[in-house]
Amino acid sequence: MKMLSSSKFRSLKFRLMVLISLTLLVVVGLPVGIFVYLLDKNYSEFATNMIETTSQVVYQFIYEGMMKNDSLVIQKNLELLALDPSLRNVRIYRPEGLIIYSSTPSEIKKDIGAVSDFFSPEDKGEVKELFFRNENIYIHHHPIRVEQECTTCHTNKGSLLAILDVRASFTPSEQIYGSVKNIAIFGSIIIIIFLWIFLNLIYHSQVENRLQMIMRGLERISSGKFNFKIKMPGWDELTLLAEKFNQMVENLKQSRLKEEQFIQEKLERADRLVTLGEVAAEIAHEVNNPAGIILSRAEILKEEIIEKGADSESLNDLNMIIQQTEKIAETTKSILHYSRKLPQQFSETDLGEIIKHSIKILEPIIKKHDVKIHLEIPGQACIIWGNYNQLEQVFCNLINNSLDFLPPGRGIIDIRISEKYDNKNKKIYLTEYEDNGPGISPEYRDKIFSPFFTTKEKDKGTGLGLFIVKNIIANHRGTIHLEEKDGSGARFVIGLESINGKS
Repeated sequence: MKMLSSSKFRSLKFRLMVLISLTLLVVVGLPVGIFVYLLDKNYSEFATNMIETTSQVVYQFIYEGMMKNDSLVIQKNLELLALDPSLRNVRIYRPEGLIIYSSTPSEIKKDIGAVSDFFSPEDKGEVKELFFRNENIYIHHHPIRVEQECTTCHTNKGSLLAILDVRASFTPSEQIYGSVKNIAIFGSIIIIIFLWIFLNLIYHSQVENRLQMIMRGLERISSGKFNFKIKMPGWDELTLLAEKFNQMVENLKQSRLKEEQFIQEKLERADRLVTLGEVAAEIAHEVNNPAGIILSRAEILKEEIIEKGADSESLNDLNMIIQQTEKIAETTKSILHYSRKLPQQFSETDLGEIIKHSIKILEPIIKKHDVKIHLEIPGQACIIWGNYNQLEQVFCNLINNSLDFLPPGRGIIDIRISEKYDNKNKKIYLTEYEDNGPGISPEYRDKIFSPFFTTKEKDKGTGLGLFIVKNIIANHRGTIHLEEKDGSGARFVIGLESINGKS
């Protein structure tokens, strides 16, 4: 579940939705935020000017009564001001907090702190001009000081006499100005949500669904199913991708059919070769019997001719017959030996003798191709733990491969056996097999040990030779690899444990 959640956050859809969200916030949210900020700033300035203007109007309205020091006129004027619906309350109170005039007469002689939540100056003697806001009500504290005109009744010009407390609210038309902020905020939120849902639906229908169709197609290919096509409407890039995908599936389908046909042909050819080998063994067996009879009769005739003292020409002819008959017998013996089913028993075996015998088996073919073989083996026997016939097949396959590519008269095969010790101090016999043929192209180096892979002409190879070689060496716990070689030719290196590594 944790891995599923993690992959969900790494998905293209999640990253795209995050990108869309950030884009909408920047494109829509940022301008609206700037607009709201400027609106708040203008609204605050407007409110401050409004309440300050209102305070000036109130002050001028009671100014005459203050100049005459007429308390009744001041109180009457405040009560008249209360008739204005935009004025909530007007008070005049002493610095110590005692209300001396109020548009609400019941507040007179009360402490301002008892009727107002906004009166909390720490130093009542140093009250400054203050502005407050409580929801839709604006409050202005305006200090009333001794002016030049007041010195006839008051001394200490500039000293604080009282504080004018004006509370006003916006009219409905003025409140619309503040409502624009809420409309802008909620409008932008609705726009962002709408655009986010709209873009998400577009992505889901135009991108995600189509990508899922392609993903399902890839899953079917990975399971080996090629009998389907992606049907995607439209003319966009994903439609083009789906068309290319269908072309790829069709190509894979054709390649698979060709591969199956090729493998079938190779299997049929391998089966025919097995049958041919059995027939060849049977023919060799049938030829071997009369050849043996001819050879024995010729030897008897030779003895009789020697006893009778016949001419040398007849003896030479008889020797030629014996010699050629021995060749026939040797050839049929090699065919019989090579075509026998390989036993699985392992025993102590001389690697050098195996290679010598492999060369001897193929000697007629080697002479036919006019190829020279140089063999270098140590003076002592190279004893390993293995199966004689299987290892013989390894070197016969390697030599046969070389003979198919080497130029007649100029072909050379070098086979060398050397010793080395691995990191576990075990003795290993390294057999280096090298020819001067055209070599193996770099693009084929990783494929040469694959079954049914061949670079020979269609009717020449089965593609099983090196595959069998690798399996036999692996069955002997050995190694074989193709070494890179400068210039032409191929070089195989085979490693087999000495008898000390027997298990």
